[in-house]
Amino acid sequence: MRHEEFAERAAERLEAVADRLEEEGHRLGVHGAVSARAGEMRLAALLTREEARAVTRAESEPSVGPQNPPLEAQA
Repeated sequence: MRHEEFAERAAERLEAVADRLEEEGHRLGVHGAVSARAGEMRLAALLTREEARAVTRAESEPSVGPQNPPLEAQA
């Protein structure tokens, strides 16, 4: 499975949990704290997707070697 596919599945689950939390918070009348937690879960979903895209990009770029060679090689 590719990074982006995994991230999308994980993000969808995080967002579904966030939706359920908000619904439950509205039902129980404790919307403020629950809404904040749901927002954090949505942010986690976004970060998961972005990280997967970054990894996919890094893996698809041609390898040019280390950016900073070891100190022994610089002497």
